[in-house]
Amino acid sequence: MGYVTEEPKVTTVTFPRALRADNFLVSRRLRSYCYIRCRCIPIQRIDSPHFRQLLSKFTMASTQVDVFIVGGGPAGLMCAYNLSQAGLYVRVVDKKIERLQKGQADVLQTRGLEILGSIGLTSQILEEAQRCVHTANYASSPNSNGEISLTARDSLVSGVESNMPFMALYAQSSVEGIFREALRSGQKHIPSATFAPQSQFLSPSGKVEVEQGVFPIEMKVSDNLSEEYPITVRLVHPSGATETVQAKYLLGCDGAHSWTRAQLGIDMVGETSDQVWGVIDAYIDTNFPDVRALTIVNNNGRRAIIVPRENGMVRFTVQVTDSDVSIDPATGRVDRTKIGAERMIRLVKEVFKPYSIDFNKGLDWSGVYVIGQRLASRYQDERGRVFILGDACHTHSPHAGQGMNAALSDAHNLSWKLVHVLKGWATPDLLRTYEFERRDFAVQLIELHARIAEVMSGKVKGNSSDLMIKSMKFVCGTGTHYLPSAIVDPTGQLRAPGIIIGQRFPHQVILRAADFRPYTTLHLFKSDNIYKIVVLTGDVNDATRRRKLEELGEGLNRWIIRRPNMFQVYTILLAKKGNANYTDVPKSLCPHWDTVFIDDVAYAEKDGGGRAYQSFGVGPEGCLALVRPDGHVAALASLEVTEALRALSCVKVPLAN
Repeated sequence: MGYVTEEPKVTTVTFPRALRADNFLVSRRLRSYCYIRCRCIPIQRIDSPHFRQLLSKFTMASTQVDVFIVGGGPAGLMCAYNLSQAGLYVRVVDKKIERLQKGQADVLQTRGLEILGSIGLTSQILEEAQRCVHTANYASSPNSNGEISLTARDSLVSGVESNMPFMALYAQSSVEGIFREALRSGQKHIPSATFAPQSQFLSPSGKVEVEQGVFPIEMKVSDNLSEEYPITVRLVHPSGATETVQAKYLLGCDGAHSWTRAQLGIDMVGETSDQVWGVIDAYIDTNFPDVRALTIVNNNGRRAIIVPRENGMVRFTVQVTDSDVSIDPATGRVDRTKIGAERMIRLVKEVFKPYSIDFNKGLDWSGVYVIGQRLASRYQDERGRVFILGDACHTHSPHAGQGMNAALSDAHNLSWKLVHVLKGWATPDLLRTYEFERRDFAVQLIELHARIAEVMSGKVKGNSSDLMIKSMKFVCGTGTHYLPSAIVDPTGQLRAPGIIIGQRFPHQVILRAADFRPYTTLHLFKSDNIYKIVVLTGDVNDATRRRKLEELGEGLNRWIIRRPNMFQVYTILLAKKGNANYTDVPKSLCPHWDTVFIDDVAYAEKDGGGRAYQSFGVGPEGCLALVRPDGHVAALASLEVTEALRALSCVKVPLAN
């Protein structure tokens, strides 16, 4: 439950004089229930029906926040975390009485891991998650008597360049738990990429607690957008008491049946199929050899998927036929009374013959879902104050493992833009790029899921794992490509063909010039809400190029000084360990010794390195890359100061005096 606030401020629930004087017992109870502004903690919770009825008649005092978030899933928690780390006042409510404990999403793709790494929240995941790097296919043949055999194994990470080139299988509830603990602590978690003095742009504002069992019942957005808090939301608490909240922005992260989306009158366009699948999370004994691979099985048209999970658990997803379960034509929902865990277990055992699968070790969770692909017609209200994210704006089959990852990426894209607008670093026009970028991604995602679903259902011939492998860069997220816009300028693409404008800056191993410690380039792009300027200097021993670098540094400094705390400059030298010094870089491009790197092989060759310039397609002449706070490349330019400053002009912010 919670606000972010510097100091706890207590507001008691106000009752009429007659009730305050009712009797000593009721008066004492009323006094014991107070509303603590930063946490909503009941000092003494009264559960009697009489007291609940009494309390429900009254309204808590109105409060104000920068951003109000509806929904405590991955998208809502990611936004709350990023916004609160930037010092903004945030509140998160979730209608569920208790937080998610089991089930739902279980896959973190490479880009999802990179995003979580950029905010300092991957250590527990990498320690506990099951890593998956290959897929296996099994099928029956006409003469196999309903028994399956291995048909192929293949890499899941072929062509994926990252410091985390794998799927991490990890429960959504555990990911949410990591976010909640970080929010609850109220401390700075997003790591710095350097030892250099940091700006105060990233300053946690306080603790945030997700308020369970609290839900909105009314939302109004003022036509007068000059108001500081144009959004008014009416909430209901578990006690029955109501409360009014005013906000500058509201984020609807409230799932496929989004209340926020309904309030905005936004349609979901798409269709629900007749394909029904059952899901079981269990601990098993088996002689199936690929139980720890992402395995796809086709036994005479009945299909199943194995997803290896953390702690030795396994997720089985099995196709259910019309005879097993029915779908309500009015709602499109599954009649779950027709199929339970026992029926799904029997289906799994049938599909995996001749292998034995013993579920006696325990069933953790089970569920049923209908395949459907639907997309919101728009992602925001007409005034640009209310936005929807995650399942609230796109739903699709879970076969490619994108649900949690897409939600995290939606939040990653929008949160830095909200920070910039609320801090006065950008105009509200910046927020329009959220729908432009993320809805285009969702269109591509739904098209891919539709193709996979058709193959998995047997309606179209093919191999679903082959389809995923061919689309691997998109599936793992490293190939997400934002189209040209106010913050994506493709005109300099030829300066570095291997650094794709609109995609995240590519991974390569580089060495810190001061001590030759290897780093991934992704280390430079922490989610600290500031732009990064990466100068690939080329050969700094060339006198002409060195003068050009000095001119560039002076020009950048004049430009950056009017936009304080918004940029970090890094340099990568085309140099070898034997003759490289961080002091070779002009002082104007070297704010600190640990902002200078070289492109060479690490002393321990297994650590890699020495391929950055070649991979990026950059020669001795060098180039400059402008990288957005979400790690996506905004522009490329030569080292000519005029061209470089022109590339930086896509960062349109108010200038300091």
